[in-house]
Amino acid sequence: MKIDTNSVIFREDLYPRFEANQELIQKYAYAIEHLPPIKISQQNILIDGYHRWKAHQLNGEKEIEAETIVIQSERELKKLAYQLNSNHGLQLSNEEKCRYAQEMIGEMTVKELAAILSVGESTIKRWTETQRKAAEQERNRKIIEMYLRAWNTQENIADVLGVDVATVSRILQKDQMGDLQKEFGVMLYNVWNTPKQDTVMDSHFGSFPLIFMKNLLYYHTKPLDIVFDPFAGGGTTVDACKEMFRRYYCSDRIVKPGREKDILEHDIKNGLPKNLSKPQLVFLDPPYWKQAAGKYSDSPDDLGNMSLDDFYDSLSGLIKLLKDRKIERIAVVIAPTQYPNNMVFEDHIFKIHHMLSDKYQIEMRYVLPYSTQQYNGNMVNKAKEANVCLNIVRDLVVWRLVK
Repeated sequence: MKIDTNSVIFREDLYPRFEANQELIQKYAYAIEHLPPIKISQQNILIDGYHRWKAHQLNGEKEIEAETIVIQSERELKKLAYQLNSNHGLQLSNEEKCRYAQEMIGEMTVKELAAILSVGESTIKRWTETQRKAAEQERNRKIIEMYLRAWNTQENIADVLGVDVATVSRILQKDQMGDLQKEFGVMLYNVWNTPKQDTVMDSHFGSFPLIFMKNLLYYHTKPLDIVFDPFAGGGTTVDACKEMFRRYYCSDRIVKPGREKDILEHDIKNGLPKNLSKPQLVFLDPPYWKQAAGKYSDSPDDLGNMSLDDFYDSLSGLIKLLKDRKIERIAVVIAPTQYPNNMVFEDHIFKIHHMLSDKYQIEMRYVLPYSTQQYNGNMVNKAKEANVCLNIVRDLVVWRLVK
């Protein structure tokens, strides 16, 4: 069939010439009627026949004979374009073949490239040694990145990346994982304090510093353990798990923009996520009841906006689900509530311990001091008048299942 000469779409990445051969274009222009059709995709992308197409433009031909090939994928398009250009017309030079092999080694095997370019496999390996090593490292990085998201299985990772399950399994062997963990400041005592928030991500209301999370993982989990955080917020758990090589299943009612790949949208009041594998540690950093009122949302279903009884009922329901699944360890970080009007002190951690104590025992309790700057002058004066001490700590308690 004939198509408009100017409707042909030329993509330089599909045509591996460093520059057009003007002598060949002129030669073809003298023999337009004898030239075979160019080959295009169903979108009019030029697959083969660049110099024939340019010869028609040179002659001012408004139409050109074309053969349409239905292409199913970008990989197929690139493979066919290079294959056709290497087998007829102006042959590819070794330099051009090398360049093509280096560009395509991530999408084709050494054997495929050798067949397309009509060179030996050893030549392809020599040309692409650097690229193959880089591609292998990138593939391994993707395998690890995907596997740390605990909703992924080795089987679906292999399917997505086009490798066999044995390769995925080999990359994830535990004896290879220790070297991937980054060094950090291990805290030797159970009073955890930082002079300032350790990252920008730690500056929002109720934040849990990254260094605290890394220490929690260090003391109470092992590499490749699954950590479940249903109040993931800004993603501190995600970041710590990536550095400590723990798998994570993080969710929240509202996922912050930019965290969609690592945090799933899920409201824990609807129960545990259905595809949650049994975690070794559950980390609960719930909104601190009245201290968090209106801080996260205006929804009455938000823990920070509930009545105290509803707050405890919601936590109790969640903890019952975790107890039923016999989760090995449950960690909760929460601060006591001190009412600003009457200075009454409500220590939530003891109520939570009561919910757990029939099946769990405390493995460790950490004290996390706040800065005294959280209180303004009015609150300090009110505390002095009432003869009441002001709270400046959060509790982080880890419970272990009694077997």
